[in-house]
Amino acid sequence: MATPRFATLVHVEAIAPEARVLTFATRPDDPLLFVGGQYLIVDTGLVAPSGKAVKRAYSLLSADSDAATFTLASQRLPGGPGSGYLHALSVGDEIKFSGPWGKMVPADVTGRSLVLATDTGITATLGLVRAQRFATQRARTRFVWLRADPAAFLSEAFVRERLPPELGTIEIGRLPPAGHPERLAHVRTWLGQDLSPGALEQIFIAGDGALNYALLDEFVKLGVSATRDNVESFFNYPKKTAEPATAPAATT
Repeated sequence: MATPRFATLVHVEAIAPEARVLTFATRPDDPLLFVGGQYLIVDTGLVAPSGKAVKRAYSLLSADSDAATFTLASQRLPGGPGSGYLHALSVGDEIKFSGPWGKMVPADVTGRSLVLATDTGITATLGLVRAQRFATQRARTRFVWLRADPAAFLSEAFVRERLPPELGTIEIGRLPPAGHPERLAHVRTWLGQDLSPGALEQIFIAGDGALNYALLDEFVKLGVSATRDNVESFFNYPKKTAEPATAPAATT
């Protein structure tokens, strides 16, 4: 069983009608040592009708150079107990959590990297490219964020302000809504030549699970050394769920 940890909410920023960014301070004797790309599991203290404790995973989108504070983002969904809990918090409130968890952390490579986020998966990839150990790879990285609704969740301005300027390329665009039959084809077209043998050495994909594993399979066939650890699904989870240490970073 994971050891419970605690942090206090010190700042809240409303970034969209149903989205907020929350900054927490850790306890002085328990700094949060994490690697960009990891996440926490927040214990809401709520109990589901099934009797199971309501816990939700949230990506760390702040830079891992700061162990005294950390930042999470939440989009409130109708009936979502996790996001409902985070949206009810006020400055000064304390949360209980465990972590950091997750294996979507950068390896030391010399070739090109692709970091692809769809929809709310931006939180995982934003934290990833801000990681200290990713610094030497940024200039060789293509960063892509595709989403259906630019007005929902994090804004383009918010993300661009926090992306390291030394990234090789930064691309932010639109794609059809989740469940659209052309969604995967749209992403393939956007990626273009990166879906060819030898184009990439490393990939990271976060967001729509219906896209994640189809793309992972394609990249593996192209010779990219990648596993499920390179993927975080926020919704449309695959039938075979990952083990707890690689659970998706949710936003509900």
